[in-house]
Amino acid sequence: MLLSDHEVIIMSSKVQVNIDPELKQSAENIIKELGLTPTAVINGMYKQIVATGKIPLSFSLTSRQRAELELREVSKKVPVQEVKTKEELEEFFNED
Repeated sequence: MLLSDHEVIIMSSKVQVNIDPELKQSAENIIKELGLTPTAVINGMYKQIVATGKIPLSFSLTSRQRAELELREVSKKVPVQEVKTKEELEEFFNED
């Protein structure tokens, strides 16, 4: 196959792992919040391992971003209560 001076063939290899589904989802929520993809994080980690001979890679959220993410995760577990009337709304807010 002939390539011009500006063409590059990028080879890739798949890495397959088994991971707890809840851990995967929580981690991917953080990765997404950082504007990254799981592939980008794994590639970055592998490059750091090769460059340093250790696993030093650390992406992190600010305290506020972490708190917002935790609030969203917790709010998913709160049951939804449908309120149809003004009386039901008042009762909802007057409950202990």
